[in-house]
Amino acid sequence: MSYFKEQLLSVLDEIKGSGSFVTTDSKPFVFPGLEVRGVGEIGFPVNPLQIREMIKTAHKAPFGKGSETVLDTAVRSAWEIDAGEITFSNSDWDKFIAGIVKSIKPGLGIEGHHVSANLYKLLIYESGDFFLTHKDSEKEKGMFGTLIVGLPAKHTGGELIVKFDGKTETIDFSGPSNQYKIPFAAFYADCEHEIQPITSGYRVCLIYNLIQDKGKEKIELHQLGGFTERLSTILKAGEDEADIPKIVLLGHQYTPSNFTMESLKLNDRPKAEALILAARKAGFYAKLGLVTSYQAGQLEMDYSKGSSRSRGRGRYYDDFDDYDDDELSENGTMGEVYDERIDVEHWMQEGVPPLRNIHFEEEDLISSIKLNEGDPVAKEAEGYTGNAGMEMYYWYHYGAVFLWPKKYQYEILTDLSSDNKLEWIAWYNKHWDAVETDEKALIKRLAEESIEGNNLRDHSDYSPLADWLINLNDEIYLEEKGINFLTNCFRFIAVESWIKLFKAYSSDSFEKIFTAVGGKGYPSAASHLLDVLNALLAEPGNYRPFIVGQTDHIPAYLNALSLSGKDEHNVAKDILRNVFKLSNLKTGDDTWLKNTTVAFTRVLNRGYVNDVLVKTILESGKGLAIAGRIMEICKNDLNERVDNKPQPPVDWSRPLPKASSYYSKVWVILADFIQSPTQQIFDYQRVQGERSEMENAIRNVTIDLKTETIKKGSPHTLRLIKTQDAYQRELTKWEADVALLKKASDF
Repeated sequence: MSYFKEQLLSVLDEIKGSGSFVTTDSKPFVFPGLEVRGVGEIGFPVNPLQIREMIKTAHKAPFGKGSETVLDTAVRSAWEIDAGEITFSNSDWDKFIAGIVKSIKPGLGIEGHHVSANLYKLLIYESGDFFLTHKDSEKEKGMFGTLIVGLPAKHTGGELIVKFDGKTETIDFSGPSNQYKIPFAAFYADCEHEIQPITSGYRVCLIYNLIQDKGKEKIELHQLGGFTERLSTILKAGEDEADIPKIVLLGHQYTPSNFTMESLKLNDRPKAEALILAARKAGFYAKLGLVTSYQAGQLEMDYSKGSSRSRGRGRYYDDFDDYDDDELSENGTMGEVYDERIDVEHWMQEGVPPLRNIHFEEEDLISSIKLNEGDPVAKEAEGYTGNAGMEMYYWYHYGAVFLWPKKYQYEILTDLSSDNKLEWIAWYNKHWDAVETDEKALIKRLAEESIEGNNLRDHSDYSPLADWLINLNDEIYLEEKGINFLTNCFRFIAVESWIKLFKAYSSDSFEKIFTAVGGKGYPSAASHLLDVLNALLAEPGNYRPFIVGQTDHIPAYLNALSLSGKDEHNVAKDILRNVFKLSNLKTGDDTWLKNTTVAFTRVLNRGYVNDVLVKTILESGKGLAIAGRIMEICKNDLNERVDNKPQPPVDWSRPLPKASSYYSKVWVILADFIQSPTQQIFDYQRVQGERSEMENAIRNVTIDLKTETIKKGSPHTLRLIKTQDAYQRELTKWEADVALLKKASDF
């Protein structure tokens, strides 16, 4: 083990404790039966009229300053009602508060302690009220923290900000309070906290003192500052070592579905928090993930844990047929291991984006624990499959902290997938005000180099690039560089992001982009372009000249497209609907109407006319001149088809299908029968393999034949019977055309 790893593990081994300095959540509403002396019972949600009545009985809230209690509205502006003035007529309320206390214990790391909550005050913050940074004093013996329970009352602002040991949490009660839920937050008395100004409405809260019962080890919050400094120094000293990222295993396993900071067990949480803070100080990124160790091997059975079916059987009874895979998984163990690997597939949601698809070996891990000891988080057995033996699979999921220096971020990101790079760009956008100069330069390189060569993935969302340009706010850069990659990834940027771009930059900046995209001949890109134009049409602002200019180009854009193929039907409908909306801008422009009509109807086939043009016109084209012109051409096409009703075949001869050479022998056998004008049935008495080959040949083509097997005699007989399916199909189409022509004529 390297000296760097030894140092890091030595400090981490000293960190003890569990839980966070603050925890928060919300619960469905329970009616408290709250009564305030002098006001009466309070209804919910608490309305402004009731709140103003409560304020009449309240007094301005003071705060503790040393050993004194001071009233100073420059430090604290709020109203309070003492606990003695409050009662709860609903007996379930005490149970509700007890439930909250139980739910906060894991988050605060006090699961082994007996804790109660004593009501202290009811606080009312009205618009403009606040409380500057302060600490809660010990208000009664055994108090170690504060529980704030919000009551449903509409408001905005009033965020609770809690700080401890360099960490900050912001808690907003307004969302759940406005949705008739009961939010709550609990924190240690050692924490500094403040209430941001209320911007509207009223924030109404019950304040409880959290009390530790006697006879237990004192509940206290441990500071990580000293550990953080030491870890930061070690990280900085080892930042140029080859193993990047550095992967520190925590002490426990976790399921992927329950891997959050709040769920970290025992010492894992403070260790993870110390590493995250140390990374920040050392100029590192830090991310939590699950290092998964996978094993595959021979299944062995432990009969001592077997089902009732195995009781009484010998230890070495090896007939596994009575067991399903679930029982094998439960009672089986891993024998000889013949395949194993380690990787990371699951990442904690909180924090920076992950580094997906990174590769590492077991020797790269920084760990004081040995892999694959004890029970895995998940295991799965598989019974006999064909000639293969029975197998057992183990998955061990170890919590881990991944650390890497910011100065190597570009080299790391260039090896990631496009989607992963875009995740990072989106994260930088979200934290733009806090992003460092070097990171902003990194995004620029990443944005420019990621789009080279038009190597784009259809399922990727490139909207983060648009958001980055908005944050950049540089017209010159947009003209020189941004236009290139915005053109290349045009259809992969969401409409909403395009609208934001138009609001951030001049419309003239996008003329080249839209014209280039429209002329490329990609139906999906053209559809997206029209989506953006129609969305702009609904936005306030002077976008109309740009939209009208682009609408002028629509005939040219359509002429560059192929819309009549079956694969393009859905996108063709979207394009037609969008053009209908924009056509209101060209009312009276006969040249535009004519050219657009010609562009939509220059190539016609039954599927395109019926399923795209006529259907879309009937749904969306009422009252539009462009729809009327296209419909006239469609009716002419329909009339021509309706005038040519299909006729039944005059005899039983059928054309030979265009079949693959693989079945050429079959079609040689059937040629005379298929082309015979009188023969309708052909019997083929052969062994099963030859009959199956003929059936497969028939299934692979479209032909007027059906088959049945006659199981008399040996071998059986495959009977082929000619049908009039082709005629029936054409007749069905003709009948549909007749019905559609009637609808079109009524348009």
